[in-house]
Amino acid sequence: MVAAGFFGFGDNPAKRRAIPSGIGPWCKGAMLKRSVVTTMVVVSLVGAALRAQDRHLRENLLPAAATLAAKFEASRGAIVDEITFTGLRRISPKTLTTQIASRPGEPLDAAKIEKDVRTLAHTEWFETVRAEVQPSTDAAANAKDPSERLKLIFYVPEMPFLTKVEYGGSVLLSEAQIKKLLKEKKLEPKLGSPENPVALDATCRAIESALAELAHPRGQVKIIREESSQATVQVKFEITDGPHVPVGRVLFEGNPAVSQKKLKSQMRRLSPDSFFAGVRGKNAYSRDAFEEDRERLLAYYQNHGYPEARVGTAQTHEYESESWGWFPWPHKSQNNYLGVTIPIEAGTFYRISSVATSSPLEEAAGLNGARRFAPAKITATPVYSAQDTENLRRAWEARVRAWAKRENAGEIHDVEVIRTMDASTHSVRITLGLSSTARYTVRRLEFRGIHHFPDRYFRRRIGVKEGEPLDDRALEAGLRRLGRTGYFKPIKKEDIHVTPDDLAHTIDVTIHIEEMGLQRVSMLGGTSQFGNTLGIAYSLFNILDREELLTSKIEGGPESLQIALSLAKEGFLGSRGSLALSVFNTFLRPRLTGSVTGPFYNQSTKGVTADWSYALSSTNTFSTNYTLSHSVTSYSPTLTTGLIGSTGLPTSDVTAVSSSRAVGAGWTHDSGNERIAIADSVSGGLLGGSENVVRSKFEYARILHDPFFGHNNAWAFRTTFAGAGSYSGDMPLTSRLFAGDQYVRGLSDGELGPSAVVSSISSNGATVYSATPAGANLIGAINLEYRVRLSSGAEAAGFFDLGSGMLLPNWLGPSRPWLVDSTNGIIHGSTGIELRWTLPGIGVPLRVYYALNVLRLNQPVWLPGGTLTRVQNRFAAFGWGLGSLF
Repeated sequence: MVAAGFFGFGDNPAKRRAIPSGIGPWCKGAMLKRSVVTTMVVVSLVGAALRAQDRHLRENLLPAAATLAAKFEASRGAIVDEITFTGLRRISPKTLTTQIASRPGEPLDAAKIEKDVRTLAHTEWFETVRAEVQPSTDAAANAKDPSERLKLIFYVPEMPFLTKVEYGGSVLLSEAQIKKLLKEKKLEPKLGSPENPVALDATCRAIESALAELAHPRGQVKIIREESSQATVQVKFEITDGPHVPVGRVLFEGNPAVSQKKLKSQMRRLSPDSFFAGVRGKNAYSRDAFEEDRERLLAYYQNHGYPEARVGTAQTHEYESESWGWFPWPHKSQNNYLGVTIPIEAGTFYRISSVATSSPLEEAAGLNGARRFAPAKITATPVYSAQDTENLRRAWEARVRAWAKRENAGEIHDVEVIRTMDASTHSVRITLGLSSTARYTVRRLEFRGIHHFPDRYFRRRIGVKEGEPLDDRALEAGLRRLGRTGYFKPIKKEDIHVTPDDLAHTIDVTIHIEEMGLQRVSMLGGTSQFGNTLGIAYSLFNILDREELLTSKIEGGPESLQIALSLAKEGFLGSRGSLALSVFNTFLRPRLTGSVTGPFYNQSTKGVTADWSYALSSTNTFSTNYTLSHSVTSYSPTLTTGLIGSTGLPTSDVTAVSSSRAVGAGWTHDSGNERIAIADSVSGGLLGGSENVVRSKFEYARILHDPFFGHNNAWAFRTTFAGAGSYSGDMPLTSRLFAGDQYVRGLSDGELGPSAVVSSISSNGATVYSATPAGANLIGAINLEYRVRLSSGAEAAGFFDLGSGMLLPNWLGPSRPWLVDSTNGIIHGSTGIELRWTLPGIGVPLRVYYALNVLRLNQPVWLPGGTLTRVQNRFAAFGWGLGSLF
């Protein structure tokens, strides 16, 4: 406990400074934590007896403080003859003398003594800090000088030094886990320093919170102290796990105005009814978990017409209930569960009556009354939404900034929203206008907590620059960009501190970064040309202190395998370009459907690739690459001229060696809801190599949120075209496109394309003819989906896919397969439903679908020898895949 007479610490809400407009939600949350020193507050350092000690201080110490203050006032002009410290055991008085400003022989200064008490208290070396004055005991000095002489006494009972810390008693938490937890929360007890009761109490609360997150809400932590006569202390945290009491139900009381089911769907941390709730930690109550869900509930209400909604503190109670157990045999058991009751007052339901913009705003946006600008609609129905209103404000603000940049305007003002609520009509009038003050300029930008990453790494990615106005949208985008790297823990609002200077109209921004290390292990997954793949990648960053990224990965599936090592450098040569060099080894062993069993070939490809990409803007990227590869292909004996052509087969051996030198270029536009990608490449010719192939691909995808049935639902559309052809010599079989369910769900690899007649020798020596996929060199497909969000990371989609594949003989060179012409260019169509779930810890979506091939290949074909066979695709198919289709 720190008691300082009339000297102390505290927070005066009346003296909090106003938050400048336009700083944004990240900065506002950080600024609200600022505190201002006041004149009289006692700070308690003992958490268990906080209220009792405060009451004792009010009843006993405050009158004493008033008496002391009166004594200082009565002693104005007296001389401080002596300064002493009472309560020291290990610390030298000379050490404290250097900490304070008061000096013997100087006049008594109450303000200086107040500052000294604060300084000594901030060292956290003492149980209490108190200052008193007494008449001087030096009779000789009093006789020589008639002025009053006083003795200044600082009462500083010294805390014992912490020499040992132990953790014991817990079965759930090992000592290593506890130390890691305390390190993350910056609560590790500091050995060799004075004991800090506040920090030790916070350590207890952190361990109890960790037990609560494991569904042990009655866990307790006690501190056992062993203090020696040498002013040292050993501390042991005695941990009692308590019984396992998971959350069994969550109820809402009061006036929710929304169904219980809808409210439960907004909760992410407390969701005992979700799948595998126990494994995913969603059936454990903790204060931090509830606060996260509380924010989601408030956001839901504020975005659905209830701006005045209030969510109270959750109340918990235990109850007994029967449940089924399955080990070692099915049986019923009586278990204790935790019930959570959340009080909610929804308030009045509001609709938007009007949205207006001021004339200065329209002028700043470059409209001047000539035409209207509608950057965003609030909603299709006029229900008040705080998020939609903020999106509208940001859209106007982006328009104002773009126009100001175009016109080289000197000052840029923020766009502000005035919401006028009419309680009688339950309506809201929204008015957008320009802020009366200019935007705050960033004077200083500082990153704290960095150890391995250079400061320039953050400055290039954060989107905020010193000497420029603060752009809260750029700051948020930069923070998300840092979070996606995986090298840092998510940056929260409390990690950002903003200090404004109202006179200079500037702000200082401090961002606390918590590194997770220079190494990262991540899971990979997706859809390749031949089936699904899953892999693992290991990355090292900045080991050469050049902000380089070294990555090794292995990724494969039943029909393909790739091993690669790459070195990438962002900001190459100080530009917005990135350069990556890769060494790879790829193995292919495709198995195609048909009467003849594959695989028709095994291919091993080794090579190097150099990729360079340049960010033209925040949404547009240009890239170019050069690839040098060497392939060894082993053809199957079942491969016949019907599939590859008479001149395409190896003449003397079933193994073919080829080399390729290819250069490519591409352009990508990705705005989040819209994506356009164009990629072209050419190999051979002047570049050299034995492969002379041109490849091209175009893709357009767009997502539109559904304004009618649910804003979380969306329509998704994609169209794609891909082609490959030889401009000199034969086109290798390995260069054809064997497309399947990556374009039209329900098809196997190679079925989105024509069939070819192949021959095989039966057991009796007769030649047997059959049909097998021949691949394609021109593919087109259209995909349409309606996506419904089920929960966080899970969604369902109804889809309709349409596509066709063609094998154009003129693009193949001299060697051409024996095609079944009636199967070339067939239009395939499928419809069905797909479920998606993002795998925890991997971050790769798992897709499971059921498709009906409503447009499919199903026709009889005459084969050589007069044999009639039917070439057809399945009518219904169940499939799965890793990674997003689009």
